[in-house]
Amino acid sequence: MNQRQFSLSVLLAVILLFMVTAFFLHKPALDKTGMTFIARSDAISPFELRDQHQQVFDLARLRGKWSLLFFGYTHCPDICPTAMATLKQVHAHMGMRNKNTQYVFVSLDPERDTPAVLEKYTGYFNQEFLGISGTHSELARLTQSLGVYYRRATAAAGTDYTLDHSAAIFLLDPQARLHALFSAPQDAQRMAQQLRSLEDS
Repeated sequence: MNQRQFSLSVLLAVILLFMVTAFFLHKPALDKTGMTFIARSDAISPFELRDQHQQVFDLARLRGKWSLLFFGYTHCPDICPTAMATLKQVHAHMGMRNKNTQYVFVSLDPERDTPAVLEKYTGYFNQEFLGISGTHSELARLTQSLGVYYRRATAAAGTDYTLDHSAAIFLLDPQARLHALFSAPQDAQRMAQQLRSLEDS
């Protein structure tokens, strides 16, 4: 190996070391409870949607409480009912602590999920849960800000279609900043333990 090849090898090794170090410094940390912490110092982008009572739901309503957000649609056959049932269990585990926490189902299917449909759907799991939606352009402001993925999965005519979407539950802090996410499958008891720990810190 000549001097030029040696120097190139050293340079490549330094670059590789830098990339690996940067990856682990900025990689979200997954703790033993299944929560992936997200390091963000800024609030999410402004948006304006409507809840099941047709009241404005915007950035202001995410401030002052811890917020658990799940993105889905009421016609979802499995992922959404499972996540909502998990949130129902989290609510039960939290008890009186729920005064500091809100549970929000964000419909990605405004064509079918009217306020009346959302009220019936969220009420089935818990009367205190919020169901919100809006135009796709307004939904995009929120989903893009949080990195939520969704798209129509089938091109069936009429209302017979499904959506591909993220299965994670997103946790926002009282300053409306993305704090963490819980990837599926979620554990309700562990989620409640983590929330209580955050509120006490």
